[in-house]
Amino acid sequence: MPMTPGRETPSSSAPLSATTRIGALAAAVSGVLFLAFPLLRPWPDEATATPELAAAFASDRWMLAHVSGAVALLLVPGALLAVAGLTRVTPGATAARAATVAAWLSLAGILLFFGAETFGIHVIAAEAVQTWDPSFLDAVEDLRNQPLAVTLFGAGLVLLAAAGALLAVAVWRSGSRRWAGLAFGAALVGVLPQFFTPPSVRIAHGVLYAVGALILAAWLTRAAAARSGRRPSA
Repeated sequence: MPMTPGRETPSSSAPLSATTRIGALAAAVSGVLFLAFPLLRPWPDEATATPELAAAFASDRWMLAHVSGAVALLLVPGALLAVAGLTRVTPGATAARAATVAAWLSLAGILLFFGAETFGIHVIAAEAVQTWDPSFLDAVEDLRNQPLAVTLFGAGLVLLAAAGALLAVAVWRSGSRRWAGLAFGAALVGVLPQFFTPPSVRIAHGVLYAVGALILAAWLTRAAAARSGRRPSA
């Protein structure tokens, strides 16, 4: 007998509820970590090679901020997988599955570039601090502009933007709290352009990302509680 939207068999509702809770946790943690990214990241003037710039790139804050951002994006597919499970018998099912696939594929290019930013630039700058060779900034720019790295990073960010748009569509079509995916979907779309904006805009985007992720997490948590027959406590 086929299932109707919002109804699962007893054997399927328990694992689906657990997946939804894990996805809610992934969304919440992702939101907190992505906000930490611009808040922790040093924001020196990168126009010219200076000791202050080298020290910022070589700092622990630089690495911690970028690791936070990378882990935040790594958690996105887990949150979207929960959305796909929750909407699997709704008109948003196809969009949710496509969003999950796009998010998984986006990680290859994004995380490779994040690794170079996190550790490669840190090592270059640490050497510059020790020897004070102002040409370190040229090496940093060469690393950032390596053709294959930039291409993969751009492709990954485009796929992440597609995942965000598809997420918003999936939740909207699900018929349950349709607005719950809009803010997070918009934040995922905005990850690409925010890299070309000043620090204040990047911090504002981090706030949007965190708020959107927490709204999505709350939606998933309530859905998991409803499926298990319990109401979430206030």
